[in-house]
Formats: sequence, C-alpha cells, structure tokens
Amino acid sequence: MNTGRTLQQLAAELERQTTTKRDYLASQGAIEAKVIDIPAATDGAAVRQELVLDGFNGDALNITPYAHGQIADHLGIPKKYYDRMKAEQPQLLAKNVNTWLHEAPKDQRMVRTLDGAVRGFLSPRYRPLDNFDLAQAVLPKLIDLKAQIVSSELTETRMYVKAILPTLSSELPEGLKWGQGHNLVGANHQDGRIVAAIVVSNSEIGNGTLRVEPSVFTTWCTNLAVMAQAAMKKYHVGRAFEADANMEVFRDETRKQDDIAFWMKVADVTAAAFDPKIWEAAVAAMRAAGNVQIVSTDIPKVAEVAVKQLALPERTTTGLLTSLARGGDLTKLGLSQSLTWLANTEKDYETATLLERAGGEVLALEGRNWDLISRAGAAA
Repeated sequence: MNTGRTLQQLAAELERQTTTKRDYLASQGAIEAKVIDIPAATDGAAVRQELVLDGFNGDALNITPYAHGQIADHLGIPKKYYDRMKAEQPQLLAKNVNTWLHEAPKDQRMVRTLDGAVRGFLSPRYRPLDNFDLAQAVLPKLIDLKAQIVSSELTETRMYVKAILPTLSSELPEGLKWGQGHNLVGANHQDGRIVAAIVVSNSEIGNGTLRVEPSVFTTWCTNLAVMAQAAMKKYHVGRAFEADANMEVFRDETRKQDDIAFWMKVADVTAAAFDPKIWEAAVAAMRAAGNVQIVSTDIPKVAEVAVKQLALPERTTTGLLTSLARGGDLTKLGLSQSLTWLANTEKDYETATLLERAGGEVLALEGRNWDLISRAGAAA
C-alpha cells in the first residue's frame, strides 16, 4: 500500500491549507486570461509562456492542470485543442478563453484557489465540502471504533484517509492465500488474515463526490482492495448542491446548521461501513472468487484486456503481468490481489488508489464482463 502521509503530516497540511486557500465569486466579465513570461530554471535568459487568470483583487493567479480542464469544459473548448494551444499558442488560448468568458459577462464562477493558483473553476451554486471539516467528522469516529489509520494523502484534487479495523477480520480457506512470499505486516497483525478496511475520500474542487467505501485489507502482503461494487456497498454521501438553486436563498446560519447535520451523517456512515453483515458478504465474495479460474493461457493478453476493461493507465499493463506471474494464482481472486499488490509499488497515490479500486471491482465482475478478461486471447 502506498502509505502517503502520516496522520500528523496530514493534519499539519490541512491546517496550513486553511490559512492559504481563498475562494472568489467572480463575474465572467471581470475575469481575464493573460499570458506571462516565466524565466526557465536553468537559464535566466530563457523564458516560457504561461496562462494565468486575472481579476481577483488585483492578483494574477496560476492555474492547476485540473482547473485548466474545468475551464475548457465550461467554455466548450475541446480539451485536446485547449492543451495544444496552451503548449504551442498560449496567446491564442488567452484570446479564446476571454472571448467565451466575456460572451456572458454577468454569469458568475466560483474560483477556488490555493497557494496563489486557481485549483477549481466551478458553478456559483457549488457547495464545497472542505477536507478539514471531513477530517474533523471522520477521524474521531475512527478513533472511537479503534480503527488504525494505515494511509492518508492530499493530492492535487482529493483527500484520502484509509483505515483498518483489526477486530473485524477473517481467514481465507487454505489455498486461497495469494503470493505466500510477500511481506507480512508487523507483529500487531495475525499472519494470513483479511481485515475490514475503509477508504474515505473527498474533493474540494468538484473531482467526484465524497465517498465512504468499505474495503478489505490482506495482512500477508499489505494489499487493500476497495470493494466499490459487489457484496460491499459503496456509499456516496456528497450533496447535490450544484443542482439546488434554493441554496442561494438560505441564510448563512441555516447553511451552518445544515453542515453540522451533514457531517454527523458522514460520521454515522463511516461507522456503518464496518457493519459485520457487509464484512461477511465481502469475505464470501473473495472466497467465491478464489474458485473462478482464468480460462485463457495467454496471460499477457489477459493483463492487457484487464487494464483496458478496468480503465487503468496503459503503463500498468507490464506491472500487472509481472504481478500475476509473481502471485502464481490464475483465478479471479488472484487477478484482484495482483492489482492491489501492484498498487503497493505505485508511487502516484491517485493511480495506486485506482488500482486498489480495480482490485475490488474485479471481484464483482460476472458474465460477459468477466469473460472478456478471463478468455482474452483464448481460442474460440
């Protein structure tokens, strides 16, 4: 598992961000895209041109890659063309952005910034769920449950907290343990057990909803599978405030009380994710997956198709093939564990989490969706 930051480091960064992030509600007519020259790091004489947004109390702000995508989407500029202009013709991009922004000058955007950069370009009715508030709601509940935080991170677009509950665990039947030679967790954990886990994640800038996802942690190789489908229910607890125009007439005090009630619900959902009945269903799903063989003997093709079907980065194909060979378990469970083991070696936290979620998704595949992977490259 990619462990990311320690809990102390996460808390320190959340505290820091609360003092540096700023939100603006700006009319599109007041926002202006500009191009500035930035000296190259290796040569003071060389420069590169960068698009910035102006019109926020006199500050010209840099733009994160994710916010660039939101601007392109809002203005209806194809992302491929947007990126080409950004790289090759930034002045042309600025002209395009300004033209379409100023076409509707009275329309507003919520612009979320951090450390002097635009990180979110959102609807004015977007109601943020801040990471600091989420941490305050979830962490005390996890502590009360005696859960252990095993990983946490703040990426450019999301916050993650991953925890396990050692008191809710089970042992798979003999023969279903993948990769017997892999690392075991420390002495606090029993060898060869699976443990109930949870992944809580959130985006402050519109990159998906707040999620509380029951998961499974395998102690013999520190793999985490996010059970986003199949036996373990996935909780989406984000609020659809973007579609709720009535939020505009609510008083600040009303919104504050609504927030208190909402975060109490998030804490309740966090506890519910460790429901023993959900856990038992997850164990049953893993046991069943251990008896479902991969039909094809063309394992490179199996890895290739699995990466495509699970919408994983193409670059993970080689790693998945290596992981399958290392685990030596050519079953649905073996493929799941191969994906989650690969997540352990992935340096990018978002990609590691994507692999963990894919590991859980494989266990839910049935019928044609499973056959596409299981029979990849096999003779008809």
